Amino acid sequence: MTTSQAATIGYYTVIEDERTGWTGGLLILDRGGRPLEFQCTLPVRPTRSHEILYGPTLRQHLIGDVIGKLLVTRSKTPIGLLCCDQPEALVLGTMIDRPVVLVCDAAEENEGPITEDMLAGAGVVEVAGARFRVPLESTEMVQQMASDYDDLPDAVEPFERIREAIGEAHSQLARQQRQAA
Repeated sequence: MTTSQAATIGYYTVIEDERTGWTGGLLILDRGGRPLEFQCTLPVRPTRSHEILYGPTLRQHLIGDVIGKLLVTRSKTPIGLLCCDQPEALVLGTMIDRPVVLVCDAAEENEGPITEDMLAGAGVVEVAGARFRVPLESTEMVQQMASDYDDLPDAVEPFERIREAIGEAHSQLARQQRQAA
């Protein structure tokens, strides 16, 4: 991992909207919290066939296998640490060569309370004042990296930036569609 890669931190989340579908956003920040790159997907609308075939695994498939994989592989800025607020995104850790962590405080706001079952097979590391759920095989690496992010003002707030940016993108898309009609 290069020095510039170690100094970056990525934030990934997905928003589900009944009207528009599932939209993912990836925000990559420097160690001080300034944006280096932002990407979001167009809304993904699973078909009824997808809902039937994937059943209860549809959410994990969309968040981890489809949207997350697309955003991470498309990013131009190397990511030192990838943070998510949805447990289903942790599957990205099997697809990329950098640690993927669940920001517990953000996940609790987004998904509800973190249970002991969710923490099974994981360590907890504090970074920039927030608890990160880290797969056991990455715990030592993330602990070593934690000091790289001491200047990060808030480890939870970037998820709100992503949600607001996605909301703005949806608004622009709706305006364009109205103008075209």
